[in-house]
Amino acid sequence: MKWKDDLIKVPEKSGVYIFYNEQGEVIYVGKATSLKDRLSSYINLKNVVFPKDEILRNNIKSFDYIMTSSPEEALLLESNLIKKYKPKFNIRLKDDKSYPYLKIVMDEYPYIQITRKLKKDNSIYFGPFVDVKSLRRVVSLGRKLFKIRRCEKKLPDKKCIYYDLGECSAPCINNISKENYLKSVNDFILLIKNSYKKLKDSLLKDMQKNVNNLNFEKAAITRDIIRSIDKVFYNQRVITTQNKSFDVVYLYKEKNLSLIEFMEIRGGRLVFEKPYELVGEGSESEILISFISEFYSKKIDIPDTIFINYKLENDYELLTFLKEKFKKNLKFKIPKSGFEKDILKLAEENAKEHFQKIYFSKDKETLKEIKELLNLQKVPEYIEGYDISNISGKYGVGSLVVFYNGKEKKDYYRKFKINLTHKPDDYAMLKEVFIRRFLHKNDKEFPWEPDLILIDGGRGQLNVALKVKEELNLPYKFIALAKEFETLFYEDFDKEIILPKDSNVLQLFQRVRDEAHRFAKSYYKKLHKKDIIEH
Repeated sequence: MKWKDDLIKVPEKSGVYIFYNEQGEVIYVGKATSLKDRLSSYINLKNVVFPKDEILRNNIKSFDYIMTSSPEEALLLESNLIKKYKPKFNIRLKDDKSYPYLKIVMDEYPYIQITRKLKKDNSIYFGPFVDVKSLRRVVSLGRKLFKIRRCEKKLPDKKCIYYDLGECSAPCINNISKENYLKSVNDFILLIKNSYKKLKDSLLKDMQKNVNNLNFEKAAITRDIIRSIDKVFYNQRVITTQNKSFDVVYLYKEKNLSLIEFMEIRGGRLVFEKPYELVGEGSESEILISFISEFYSKKIDIPDTIFINYKLENDYELLTFLKEKFKKNLKFKIPKSGFEKDILKLAEENAKEHFQKIYFSKDKETLKEIKELLNLQKVPEYIEGYDISNISGKYGVGSLVVFYNGKEKKDYYRKFKINLTHKPDDYAMLKEVFIRRFLHKNDKEFPWEPDLILIDGGRGQLNVALKVKEELNLPYKFIALAKEFETLFYEDFDKEIILPKDSNVLQLFQRVRDEAHRFAKSYYKKLHKKDIIEH
């Protein structure tokens, strides 16, 4: 690595580092409490912690770094740079758009705003809120129930229409004391923090005090506020009767696709739940660390405990960043028993359901995209996938998998024991598989016609397929997907096709390719094991 000589200049300070390839493209962005230690770790393969992909190291041509004043600043900067450059080797959220925050401007008489920008001012921020409609309902509830003023900045010298509607306490005309106004704002903050029990206890105490003082009108107003809040919280699912608050970050994987099921429990109630699609591949630990870094870099608060379903390797640096940002200690925990294990099971069920909806309900649209991309005559309902598996020519096998309307059709899978032996020639093996398959065209062994045929490989494998196509006069279209850079080679195009990593078309092709690889590998292992037993 020629760039290792430049490591002498790198400081032992926190910051963000950026790797570039030979074309000057950003291929990876990372953060570190010590830039020097982290960048040096990429020289020795044994010391590489994140990411572990050898292809990344082979593609690094140069690097740059940005020092930050704190780990907290590095956490946010890394997230922003990943969002900006979408580096090839970073795992990131597919949905990386910015979401709004609820802002309470701590003026003499505080007021509420919705904003997408975080500023280091005297304000209190909550969020971000994924559901903007819910945020607007919360703001409306705060203004109506707690009568928080709508006017911003300086108080006007006269009342507004919201006072006449009973939705503002009108501090502008001294209709409410400063003490009581600030108490209303504090009650609203308790509501936002999901401290429902504390807020309700406080309101019940106020109501009883008004009753004791024979102030029945104020007691009735407080009673109505309690009832309104009860309606909001009634619909929140009770996860545990214990007054506990924690987050759940559950990683669900199928083949090369990953999804995070996020759940926010406050005071024993499920107050927020959302699935997050991810782009990029890595180990379970690497994916979770990447998600947690990006997700919490934009959060205002964090609970003491985060439940996860995989052990995090080398999580010290992540905990350091989070501790610096939120000024508190926290822990990651894999639940093993009791209600905590039940919560993880609930997260798993939600993740499976969301995974099916996100990745498979859109398959029909994806097939239409494939038709347009490759100029096919029809939507490719039947896609065949092929792969070869062997070691130095021994135990050679070929696999054929079929996807119908974007889903695996396993009763149509076929496997081939290669007759060509003791010759490590993948091209010859692939040709044998194609000839054996297409000599059975239109018979009962293969009761379907492929609309598109995908090969695990590159230009060489595609050329083998095209020779067989010419020899047997086949009407089908062939395409190959090369693993290293996920490059597509299509028979009608002179140039390769490079699709974004979050492309639905690429992800479907990857599923076909990876399933063919899995099926071939399983058959190869079966033959190998049988041979060992027999000999």
